[in-house]
Amino acid sequence: MGNLKTYTAALFDLDGTLVDNYTAIFVTAGIAFKEFGITPPPTRDEVVRSVGGSILLTLKRLLAPRGREEMADEIGARYAEIFPLHAVDGLKMLGGADKILSALKSRGLKLACFTNKQTSGAEIVLRHLGLDSYLDAIVGTELHSPRKPDPAFTRMALDRIGADPSNSIIIGDSRYDYAAAQSCGMDCAIVATGADSAAFLKVECPNAFGPYEGMFDLAKEVFGIVL
Repeated sequence: MGNLKTYTAALFDLDGTLVDNYTAIFVTAGIAFKEFGITPPPTRDEVVRSVGGSILLTLKRLLAPRGREEMADEIGARYAEIFPLHAVDGLKMLGGADKILSALKSRGLKLACFTNKQTSGAEIVLRHLGLDSYLDAIVGTELHSPRKPDPAFTRMALDRIGADPSNSIIIGDSRYDYAAAQSCGMDCAIVATGADSAAFLKVECPNAFGPYEGMFDLAKEVFGIVL
């Protein structure tokens, strides 16, 4: 259980935390692989297992078994160009995402989406689902910019919303979110709604709240909110 600490800000991860955007990633990666003549194209299951850290890491994981890992930068640049065209393909909001953002905003918390997804793609996804209306900032990346768990990236997100790490929390679904919080001495709450299992997250994120089955459980245990 969380400690029901009073937070003034929360940084929310995007993929696997607020939304399921795996179809768009799968479609875009497949197009990019085809353009560069790389076979076989990645399967959806491969993509889901490979997502995490950044699109460059995802592509390297997909390219490694095909012996083309050195092409990650080149394919990543093309992926970034293609993704906005497919960003909402199969897009789904994960259960309770809008409700927890609304509840925290009504409490006066400063809220940001804090994601390793490229900024343009994150903006399209959040706007399409109407989640951007709850947020004070969308903090994403470019192909080679700082990203989670780089503490400079976390501090940049906090600065964007005028928040202090001592009374802020990161909410995510991966060890990258946890490491980002640890790097700046922040609390972290984890949901098992992304690619990683609850058992894996429990081992990899030992000091985090959770892992929770979803936002409904997290909201109750960490913030004392019944959605």
